[in-house]
Parts: sequence; structure tokens; C-alpha cells
Amino acid sequence: MSTVSMKLAVAVIGGSAVIGAVALYAGVTSPARQVDTAKSSIVSFTPPPSTPTVAVAVPSLTGPAPMWAGEAPDSNPQGGH
Repeated sequence: MSTVSMKLAVAVIGGSAVIGAVALYAGVTSPARQVDTAKSSIVSFTPPPSTPTVAVAVPSLTGPAPMWAGEAPDSNPQGGH
């Protein structure tokens, strides 16, 4: 790598660091980011619905639980064959 391209790479990296630091500083000190405590302390309450949205839970799958291929219903998963 030549000296000119090395200086260019260092200049780009340094410039990016400066721009990033300025953007971070502007984001932290921006008045738009400050919270208005008078507006944020107002709480509204919505009562829950009088009837549940789901009357009865119905499973989508019925029957025995699926097993691994070759697994017997009474097999011991801990071993001890």
C-alpha cells in the first residue's frame, strides 16, 4: 500500500470519526429529545371489554401427540434399553 493511499485511508477514517462524534453530540443535546413532564404525566384508562374475545379455546390438532420415527409409546427416553 502506497503512502498516498495510506494517508487517504487515515483521513477518511478520521473524518468519519469526527462526523460521528458531532452527530452523537447533536443527538444528545437536541431539545427535541427532552421529555415534557407535563404531557408525559397524563394517563388515560380504557376499561377492559365486558366479554372475552375468545369464548372457548379449541385446539387445532387432536389425537395422540406426534412421536419421533421409530419411537415406541412406552420407550424410556433416558436410555436403559
